[in-house]
Amino acid sequence: MYDIIPYNVQNFGFQAILEGLFDVPDLTKLHEIVEYDLFKRENDQSTIWHKKYYATFEDPASEFVSTYTRFIHEFIATLHDEEMIYQTRPTFRTHFPKNVGVGEFHRDRDYDHSVHEINYLLPLTEMYDTNGIWIESEEGKEDYQAPSLSYGEVLRFDGANLKHGNKTNETPITRVSFDFRVKPVSKHEPTDKTTVNTDFKFDIGGYWSQLQHAVR
Repeated sequence: MYDIIPYNVQNFGFQAILEGLFDVPDLTKLHEIVEYDLFKRENDQSTIWHKKYYATFEDPASEFVSTYTRFIHEFIATLHDEEMIYQTRPTFRTHFPKNVGVGEFHRDRDYDHSVHEINYLLPLTEMYDTNGIWIESEEGKEDYQAPSLSYGEVLRFDGANLKHGNKTNETPITRVSFDFRVKPVSKHEPTDKTTVNTDFKFDIGGYWSQLQHAVR
């Protein structure tokens, strides 16, 4: 159903980088700064935090982008035995109390993603109970479970084919995370299809970047 994989936060300090970018001491309290109405699919990427996050990908000196690229090449690459491509710009998530992090339960293939993609989710805060991601154990079962994760762990799951989503966050904290997909180069096929929210074309050099297999 899913794997939880630890990594060394001393080597990849994502939490501190985003606290600095947002100029906040505690990511779990973002909801105390700005309040938002209940999100739908069309606007769940519309907060001020998303705008600040995605702006870093226009900055050649971005510490977050360079750390993410290192994370992919130095850590994620070691988890795969073949040449992969990876999501160039990982998707940012905020899951505020009394709100949702994504607008609807879905399978990624429903939005033109390949069935061969593998999802990774990296929390920057505690992720548990209703502030987590709920995933079915087998396709079509809808027997959702929400794994608990801490900063320093990454979740791997089959988001292309297993239905997943969020419930209303009944915990007292905001969950902050980012997620991305990888796919074997051998399974990549050229397409004119694009992402549903950002209209990125699913091609190498756009949505996807090349990841050379790490020698182990």
